[in-house]
Amino acid sequence: MSGITPDISNYASKDTMIHQEELTFGKWCRNIWDAVSTCFKGLMITGRYIVAVKPVTIEYPEVREELPTNSRSRLFNDVDNCISCLQCAAACPVDCIYITAVRRDKEAPKLKTDDGTPIKLDLRQYTIDTALCCYCGLCTTVCPTQCLTHTTDYEYAQYTLSEMKYDYLAEDIRAWKHRIVK
Repeated sequence: MSGITPDISNYASKDTMIHQEELTFGKWCRNIWDAVSTCFKGLMITGRYIVAVKPVTIEYPEVREELPTNSRSRLFNDVDNCISCLQCAAACPVDCIYITAVRRDKEAPKLKTDDGTPIKLDLRQYTIDTALCCYCGLCTTVCPTQCLTHTTDYEYAQYTLSEMKYDYLAEDIRAWKHRIVK
């Protein structure tokens, strides 16, 4: 026995021993040549892609990708055309739409939406918690006046969850109509 590993030379016959080829200087040079040439071939392929192929990514935010017209990004509610029917809140599977409305006074002037639908309720609160929203589009499909729509605006990250709640009665959010709604 030599050291920790057992000596098996007594147990193996010369017929069962693995025969290794003898390494000559010519074979050694051939191995070196094969290693260098295959590395060079790989570098040539990589070099062709670096030089010849156009870049895969875009230079965001300088260059922005055009989204399809049917993409479901930020929601926008045109509260001037909302009849407060509560259908969007009822259709929402995650309950992220908060609506409060009261019946209009009988003496109040008659209001109508852009499509002529009479507005019978005064909208007091219309808030969407976009942190909860799953952007399924169910709320937009049930809206009878099409005032609730998905826009193509996808840049609305916030630092806190409370900033992800949008009150659509606020003047700054009403101004989105001219900026993000197409």
